[in-house]
Amino acid sequence: MALMVMSPLSYAQVTDLASLQTQLAQHDIVRGDFTQLRSIEMFAQPLRSQGTFTLSKTNGLLWQQNTPFPVNLVLTKDKLRQTFANQDPQVITAKENPMAFYFSHVFLAVFHGDTQALKEQFNIDFSVKAGTWTITLTPTQAPLNSVFSSIVLVGTQAIDSLTLQEIRGDKTEIVFSNQTHQPENLNDAEQAQFSFK
Repeated sequence: MALMVMSPLSYAQVTDLASLQTQLAQHDIVRGDFTQLRSIEMFAQPLRSQGTFTLSKTNGLLWQQNTPFPVNLVLTKDKLRQTFANQDPQVITAKENPMAFYFSHVFLAVFHGDTQALKEQFNIDFSVKAGTWTITLTPTQAPLNSVFSSIVLVGTQAIDSLTLQEIRGDKTEIVFSNQTHQPENLNDAEQAQFSFK
């Protein structure tokens, strides 16, 4: 696969929630790498996974885990397809399983800077210090408030990390890196994944 030239993200400094929303919403495409650490109380060491992601404001999210084993996830407004290695894809629709889409919609709202959608489900605490902003989302509605005690986002120019703290004690931290808005359009292979054909 050809190496993609990474262009740095350039933004004005975030000073409040409104300016952050404007910053996150101004581009249609976000691409980058992720490292996920899943801490489960019964295990001494966190479970680590890495991969790449592509977020399209129009289409949804492509989440490609590469290690420790390949997993491909495609998320749209009303469908989710997950493929493990060479197994057949598993497709879930919002109509069939609405519970599975509560967090999916939150995840997309976070990356789109859709604070209005987040306010429907969370109390939002925003702070900024030395150019780094932090948002703490505290769930107020079921079913999210029965699963998560908080969701914390930290960033400077973009979202640098996302931490999900579960009520039962488990925690997931996702660190994002090498984020870019180039290319500005989905390629044919990416577009095909969103077609669900």
